[in-house]
Amino acid sequence: FSIAKGETIGLIGPSGAGKTSVADLLLRLFKPNEGDILIDGKPIAFISTNAWRHRVGYVPQDVFLLNASIEDNIRFYRPNLSQEVVIAVAKQANIYDFIQGLPEGFDTMTGDRGVMLSGGQRQRIALARALASSPALLILDEATSALDSASEKLIQESIHALHGSVTVLIIAHRLSTIEHADRLLVLDHGKIIEEGTPQELLARPGSYFSKHHGSRRG
Repeated sequence: FSIAKGETIGLIGPSGAGKTSVADLLLRLFKPNEGDILIDGKPIAFISTNAWRHRVGYVPQDVFLLNASIEDNIRFYRPNLSQEVVIAVAKQANIYDFIQGLPEGFDTMTGDRGVMLSGGQRQRIALARALASSPALLILDEATSALDSASEKLIQESIHALHGSVTVLIIAHRLSTIEHADRLLVLDHGKIIEEGTPQELLARPGSYFSKHHGSRRG
């Protein structure tokens, strides 16, 4: 499959289909046994691993937060990140207003693994952290699967605002998460079995998306 610059792609399919393996390949945690991953037509191996990972933002389902301040968690060992960038990405991730409402603001401690925050707040801080590196590619791996609908909506709004400027790959079980994507790829047993816009797949009664949309929405 191919992804155009600035597209938002939803990757869906049953458990064990290989969705996270696609993310691992894009993160270069391992190499494909067959074929190539091409970036602008050139094999990804031509780009150093470190340089590539600086261009990729990743938000997993289980976010790791330091037992530190919110600002330190957004900076994440990047001391040269300006205060302006920290504020800008917090706004992009729809977490700025929440932070400003705290007595300690950006200096608020998150607790061990972010225990002082809700799941949605942790995920939005993780999204801000990922955006702080100005990624060319943003991967969300089941990032909203455990969130309530209000928290999911805030993250969806953040992703929608990135449309056209950042390439986004959303791996999801919850189909409401990707219903506004430009295209959907349906993976099963390591193969793409369906591809199209959400509207196109919804119009196909036998499609995976159509069959699961009603029962898994929200």
